[in-house]
Amino acid sequence: MEETGSYRTPSIEHARVGDAMNKAIVTCSRDSGLREMGRLMASHHIHSLVVLLGDPAQWGLVSDVDIAHAVIGRPDATAKDLAVTATGIPDDTPLIHAIEVMREQRTSHLIVTDTASGEPTGMISALDIAGIVGWGEG
Repeated sequence: MEETGSYRTPSIEHARVGDAMNKAIVTCSRDSGLREMGRLMASHHIHSLVVLLGDPAQWGLVSDVDIAHAVIGRPDATAKDLAVTATGIPDDTPLIHAIEVMREQRTSHLIVTDTASGEPTGMISALDIAGIVGWGEG
């Protein structure tokens, strides 16, 4: 297998959340059903959707695993029913801290926020972190 990566990828010890995050945020409405959420995830090749749960901006996450589990017993579930309140993590946070937050909250995804504005700017997943581990400066 041909190796790919970047000489610019920092080591896990020096990486920040912004170094690993995916700048795409795919959202769905709180009323989206399993079919719509599944189509969004499959179409964008992602494992989690962001859902605006309330006002003021309260964000939630629905994962592919949540959808798979809902198929049996909760086929009419909506994004609001399945979403867990999401933790926003500033993009300048050390990546090691993001890993600790994921471990504590038993999640594989976090919403990345702009350090200055607090607005969501991307997502970070365990797969993104694996990429830093695999390609970061050794």
